[in-house]
Amino acid sequence: MKLTEKIEAKIGPSLEYRGYEVVRTRIVGGKNPQVTVDIDRLDSGPVTLEDCTNANHLISVILDVEDFIEGSYTLEVSSPGENRPLKKISDFERFCGRYAKVETIGLISGRRKFHGKLLRVEQNLQNIVVYLREECDTGLVEIGVLYSNIKKASVKRF
Repeated sequence: MKLTEKIEAKIGPSLEYRGYEVVRTRIVGGKNPQVTVDIDRLDSGPVTLEDCTNANHLISVILDVEDFIEGSYTLEVSSPGENRPLKKISDFERFCGRYAKVETIGLISGRRKFHGKLLRVEQNLQNIVVYLREECDTGLVEIGVLYSNIKKASVKRF
């Protein structure tokens, strides 16, 4: 398990208890790394400076107790910004009805990049498919993308 995944697994439940979720964690640098944690509010409200401060204190305590990072580090907690990454299936479900950008691993009809309204997520025993409605020259087209084929995706928050 990668260090960022270990950190997210440890801080996630405590943040969720306080009404936040971990969107993404990044670690940059070697000797004195910067740990950046992007959070979002579970109530879909905007992330405030107070939210970031509260989450920072909580995460800092957990990281110090767990001692994931040897030596000193800098912790930064922030909002994911206007273009929020979509990573989990629940992210796609939560933001249905919003405009999304999706980049795939493999080609779909000769393309890898799609922009459109998130319509729905369908799950069966073998696959999870994310559906978008995209505007093209011939009108509106519905596109189904296998969740396993998604390289990266984001949604416009505001």
